[in-house]
Parts: sequence; structure tokens; C-alpha cells
Amino acid sequence: PETLLTRTAELIASFAERRPSEGVVYWFGLEHGRRAVITTLVVPDADTSTGAIRTSVEANAQALGVAVGTPLVLLGQAHSHPAAGVQHSRTDDEETFARFDGALSLVVPYFARYGIDLGACGLYRHVAGRFRPVPPSAMAEHLVVLPGVADLRLTHA
Repeated sequence: PETLLTRTAELIASFAERRPSEGVVYWFGLEHGRRAVITTLVVPDADTSTGAIRTSVEANAQALGVAVGTPLVLLGQAHSHPAAGVQHSRTDDEETFARFDGALSLVVPYFARYGIDLGACGLYRHVAGRFRPVPPSAMAEHLVVLPGVADLRLTHA
């Protein structure tokens, strides 16, 4: 939902409040066949002292622990880059926590300080053991932003 996309941007941007640093948010949600809906945002305890993101095994286990006993599953992540470049780096490919078939990885430019404009982001899907870029023309086949609130009243009191 758009409300969670907005909150994702705020959380990612919070990593860069004190010093320039990438940020990360894990997306958890519900799967239904080949479709899934993101319902929950989890911010791992990431080491960003070098400006890049590093998460420990313990931090990732703690993040997964949020979903224990629920039907939620890890669907992917969103993370930021410092400038306009939204290509997956080698570090992104090799050290991203969500490296399983179907996982999404959204790369947000400018430390997410300006929110998330999907047209300016890079979207990647993990397929056959590696992240593959999703062309902008196919983004809607992989990531659809639903309204967070739909007020359909014809008149307001």
C-alpha cells in the first residue's frame, strides 16, 4: 500500500539523518500463489558506519523473529543509494539478506530523502540464483502500489 511505501522512504531516509548513509527496510507480507502483499516493514539493526549497509546474522535473525508464529514471510527489501544511480552493486548482489527466488530489491536514490518515485528507482528480482533488473516497462508486473486508504464517499459530512 502507498502508506507503507511512504513509510519505507521515511525509515530509509532516517539512516542518513546524522551522516550520509544508505538505509534498508525489509518487506514482509502475505503470499497468495504468485502474488504477495506487503503488510509489514521491519528495520534491521544495520551497521552503516562505512556509509554502506551491513547486517549481521543476529540482526537478520531478529528481523525474521518478528514474523515467527504468523503467516508473514520475507518478500524483499528496499534500500537506498547516495545519488541518482540505482544499479545493484556487487555488494547488493552478494550481501543482500533477501537472496531467494522471487525476492524483490528496490533501490531508492538520494538516500530516499525525496520519498520513493518508482520511476526513479531500480527494481530487481532474484531469479535462478541472482538479482536481475526489472525493466521500467515491466515494473507494474512485479510491484503494484495499492491505495492505503480509499475513501469513496460521494459527500463528506
